[in-house]
Amino acid sequence: MISPGWSAGLALEGAAASWRELDRPADGSRGLVSILIAREHRYGNLAVCGYLVDVFCLGVKDTIGPRTFAPDELRVFTPGYFGAYAEPPLRVPIELARSLVLGAVEYARGLGFEPHADFARARPLLGETAGPSPIGFGDRGRPHFISGPRDDVERIVATLRSSVGDGRFGCTILG
Repeated sequence: MISPGWSAGLALEGAAASWRELDRPADGSRGLVSILIAREHRYGNLAVCGYLVDVFCLGVKDTIGPRTFAPDELRVFTPGYFGAYAEPPLRVPIELARSLVLGAVEYARGLGFEPHADFARARPLLGETAGPSPIGFGDRGRPHFISGPRDDVERIVATLRSSVGDGRFGCTILG
């Protein structure tokens, strides 16, 4: 599942262009996407991981899991996980979720940012990739940092200046 509005500002190439049809507009979450993946586990349970992804700049900002849930427990957990969004989450193919998470990690690394420390534990649930992501990251192809409450703004801006240069990235500092 994925938060609505995930495709705003992103370029979708080739066959991935049809993924845009799986999205719907959403207010207030531009550039920040929540993804929740559940796979069959043992004894009828599900292995679950969540990823908070900044698709414009920083890549994977946070993860949860892997956790094991019974199907009923996951149905109770899911609305809270997506509670920051005004609209309910969307069901999407695993290929889309994988391309979004792993592509954002590679994009962010190119800018000088590593994924959240817990990403290594949550990475296996995404499965194997079939090649480079067909998604173009950044806000219309350009890095754009939108500050969050726990971001080290000075360090992030300095990293962007070093990796892409002054005037070649957007920056929105939220109070």
